[in-house]
Amino acid sequence: MDRLRPLFRRFSFLASGSGGAEALGLFTLLVLGAFYVAESGSPVIFDDNEGLYAGAAREMRARGDWVIPTLDGMPRCQKPPLLYWLILLSTSLFGENEFGVRLPQALATLAWIAATYFLGVALGGRNLGWMAALILGTAFGSFVFGHVLMPEIFLAASIAWSFLFLWKCFTEEEKRAPGIGLWLAMAFGTMVKGLHALAYPLVVFGILALVSARWRKTAVRLFRWEGITLFLFLVIPWYVVMEWRLPGFLSEHFGNEQLGHAVNHRIPPDAGTVRVPVFLGEQAIFLLPWILFVAALWFPRRKRALFTPGNEDTGTLFLGLWILVTFLSLLPSSLQDYYALSCYPALALFLARPFCEREEGRPDGRFWIPFALIAGVAAVGGAVGIAFWSSKGLDHPRVAAPVEERDSFLAAIFGFPFSTWRAFIPPLVSASLSLFLGGSAALWLALRGKRPAAGLCLAFAMLIPLAEAGRGFQLLGDYFSSQKIAQYLNTLPASERRIVADGEPNFFSSLFFYRENQKERIYWVHSTSVSPFVLRSEPGSRELYLSEEEFLQLWEGAKPIYLICEQSAMSRWQPLFDRKTSSWKVVLGCGTRVLVVNRLQAGRPIR
Repeated sequence: MDRLRPLFRRFSFLASGSGGAEALGLFTLLVLGAFYVAESGSPVIFDDNEGLYAGAAREMRARGDWVIPTLDGMPRCQKPPLLYWLILLSTSLFGENEFGVRLPQALATLAWIAATYFLGVALGGRNLGWMAALILGTAFGSFVFGHVLMPEIFLAASIAWSFLFLWKCFTEEEKRAPGIGLWLAMAFGTMVKGLHALAYPLVVFGILALVSARWRKTAVRLFRWEGITLFLFLVIPWYVVMEWRLPGFLSEHFGNEQLGHAVNHRIPPDAGTVRVPVFLGEQAIFLLPWILFVAALWFPRRKRALFTPGNEDTGTLFLGLWILVTFLSLLPSSLQDYYALSCYPALALFLARPFCEREEGRPDGRFWIPFALIAGVAAVGGAVGIAFWSSKGLDHPRVAAPVEERDSFLAAIFGFPFSTWRAFIPPLVSASLSLFLGGSAALWLALRGKRPAAGLCLAFAMLIPLAEAGRGFQLLGDYFSSQKIAQYLNTLPASERRIVADGEPNFFSSLFFYRENQKERIYWVHSTSVSPFVLRSEPGSRELYLSEEEFLQLWEGAKPIYLICEQSAMSRWQPLFDRKTSSWKVVLGCGTRVLVVNRLQAGRPIR
């Protein structure tokens, strides 16, 4: 430890000075950006969100139609097209692979972090900016949802930039550009997710305008014709073309898909709902380890205002309304784990406050105790992991709950029994060691009043746990992806098979990306998630949704039928198959799923 003290002193000296702190903070952000881009190439494309968007983009390329997103040949009306277009552009440059698909997500995450930095600079200076950006970028949930392809990160980035431009409209009274930037950011979010991107900043502005004459004056710069025209020019054309090609699309898209999800009345329901207490608890997990500093937001004494003089109360109200409006809007919706991401920049800016305060002497315990807690928990976690790894009799085969029972963050974790997590102990030990060393060093710096240095130290220490989380994704690939099933099916001539999946399309969605024959349709049994509008728009798609009786009739036929289902479902299917044909076989296992064929062809492998 004595040998490390000169290094700590050098580090704390750099981070305590404004120039050194800014340089180290920006360097850490560059490392973080490279990390997010490098992590884009793995693991395989997961089912549910990733497969839905990657598969639809690949179908659009195969069809040569960049206007109507389709999945399994059916219009996909849930979301606007921008995410599909970004995937198509990326895969055109880098190939139809995992990196090409996820690179836009990584860049959107970096744009999200960058907006947080610039908003922090505008509110309280560069130290606040880079600390808030580091908190956002190294929070556990930011990495998880910034790594798994979904439109929410793009929406969150657009909303963060919208609030940045909204604040600049308020503070930069002589400039028009922030108003145009606001409408541009809202157009981006609208074209990737929906009208949510328009609603959040305008609702917050409306509330502020009701209570402040100065905010009301901002409306003159905000609602200029240039910005509104730009928004309409970017948004309206696609919707007009979609309504022309699919009559009734606007009603389905805005009424059933967007409003239906907002009030949890989408017909038919296509997603479960997380209970509010669980949802709030998950947000605390996603903001680890930084959520531990929430108590440090209240100090008994302050030496200087955090925000720009004259704007401190307004800035606090601005961020607070952003958070409040976000959470209140989510309560009646079909609540999902990741729906609060759009206000994480505001949360990060609040959590960055303790690291930017200056006070004489030893800091309050509410600031240094979290570092001690992180180091202590990491030490215990590492020791338990090593003991668990060295124990005998723990080499159980990995088992898990069916896919449909692992459709939320906590359900996915608890869907695996504790005894099956042995393969995750090396990453756990590595992450624990990093957090123990980083937390201990940060504690040493915090006790000496080196707040920025302590924050930087913890941010650096989080890089290894996040990298190990990426490794964990790879270890779970078979349990969350249908890639191996698609690879097996790709070895068979399409004319010699028919593929049937037991369940909803989102639980097998990576098939749409990994199958080679994009014109081949997949059939579904026990599926109820397709909307009536889609069936009306594509009447031929009705034949893809089979009753159990229709499926069993196909199963008896001469053509090979490949069924993908959960292992747990085989207790029900097996007696039926035995009565229909004695030649059926299980040819492949992938996580909790199996691939079954009614009659195995000569020369076809069983894996």
